[in-house]
Amino acid sequence: MNIDKERIDQVLSESVESNCPVISASVLSSDTTLYRGDFGLADVSSGKNVEKDSIFRIASMTKAITSACIMQLIEKDKLTLDTKLKEFFPEISERKIIDGFNEKKETIYSEASSDITIQQLLTHTSGFAYEIWNKKIAGLVEKGELATAFSGDKEFLKAPLSFNPGSAWEYGIGIEWLGVLVEKISDMTLQEYMKENIFNPLRMVDTSYDVPKEKNERLVKVHGRNGDDYFEMPFDPPERSAFYAGGGNLVSTLNDYSAFLTMFLNKGKSPNGRILQETSVDLMLSNHTGDLLMTKMHTSAPILSNDVDFFPDTNKSWGLGFMINNKDIENGRPKGSAGWAGLFNSYFWIDPSNKIAAVILMQMLPFAEEGCLKTLKDFEKSIYS
Repeated sequence: MNIDKERIDQVLSESVESNCPVISASVLSSDTTLYRGDFGLADVSSGKNVEKDSIFRIASMTKAITSACIMQLIEKDKLTLDTKLKEFFPEISERKIIDGFNEKKETIYSEASSDITIQQLLTHTSGFAYEIWNKKIAGLVEKGELATAFSGDKEFLKAPLSFNPGSAWEYGIGIEWLGVLVEKISDMTLQEYMKENIFNPLRMVDTSYDVPKEKNERLVKVHGRNGDDYFEMPFDPPERSAFYAGGGNLVSTLNDYSAFLTMFLNKGKSPNGRILQETSVDLMLSNHTGDLLMTKMHTSAPILSNDVDFFPDTNKSWGLGFMINNKDIENGRPKGSAGWAGLFNSYFWIDPSNKIAAVILMQMLPFAEEGCLKTLKDFEKSIYS
């Protein structure tokens, strides 16, 4: 596939002038980087430029990595896609469905009629939801009956279900549960497991749940927008935590995440050995939700996220850790591509048809911010046009 590097440069340089303050982006084939570009400011207040080794908060782009960890454990016969979560966490059998609140603002629950499976956790059909996009879960947090998903500990895993497992799709904390499961099966922390089985073989030297003090200067600031101006949002550098969230919180660099995506283009192989079997890669990039389509995500926290509806004219399903578009996208992404995103407006996709992958890292809130979405669309069009 021919890539017009000058055109992509022009598109992204124009974007940092009008849409977002910082962009790092790459386009990859199985054996080389077809394009690499870094534009804008890592810190608007100081005027510090983004660098090739700048560190970004990748948030929910962590999910694809945790999903790969689960597939490794499946390859080792530690579990299957049909394994029920209660086999490892019996207490999950008591988890109820939240139906809402009565006039006295008391929480109303009902019983779940089916068990949660590993496949449902990977595909966001388990019944779990995030407070950011679910008003009932947000209501529990507001009442003090549930910890926020940003609490930094496992307490938010006590969240009830929002629907009967397997009956609907809703973006949620299922992959956080899978991170805990990796730890239980491997007898390692999730960070230790990822480092040994993903990061080290792929030479992802700057991907971690915390940022060592000597790397703090490389961390890109998170910004918000006020009219035509940007301002820094108050996020401290990630520090060592007692809880490693499988669904988010990793930091990484463009080089590191590009190495992870290249592994998929190589059907699970890396320069230092095989990460996943080819059959596992094919499974991950396939539709596993059938007629249960991805639905619009309505925000309950506008400061953190806008409503989210990627490619609204396109049916979207879910693979094992990835969104799958079921027809060609006008931006150029073909049917059957797999991708996802992170809260701070970072995005990636894998295009098996053209044997390429792409990633674009920005650091802004709210998620699905208009200028960032325009940048993503323009970036994608510049690759395929």
